[in-house]
Amino acid sequence: MTSQILTSNSSIRVPASEAEQLQAQKAEAAVVDQHRSRLIEAMKSQYQLDQQVEFLHLQAEADLLLQQLQALKQKRAASSAQ
Repeated sequence: MTSQILTSNSSIRVPASEAEQLQAQKAEAAVVDQHRSRLIEAMKSQYQLDQQVEFLHLQAEADLLLQQLQALKQKRAASSAQ
């Protein structure tokens, strides 16, 4: 599997080990969690309870769809590697 590094003029593909990918995913998840926590705190003071519930429901649905997409990508990558 490869990861993509974007430069100002082009993109370069470089090999990335599974450990590096896992570490990058964990770092990205931590950033998302921090952002989500800040967003929820800001939302609490700005929106009514029913709007907060609807937002959290939609956010959970979006997270689930993203996880399904990532699982499909991994499955396809594994299939093409064989």
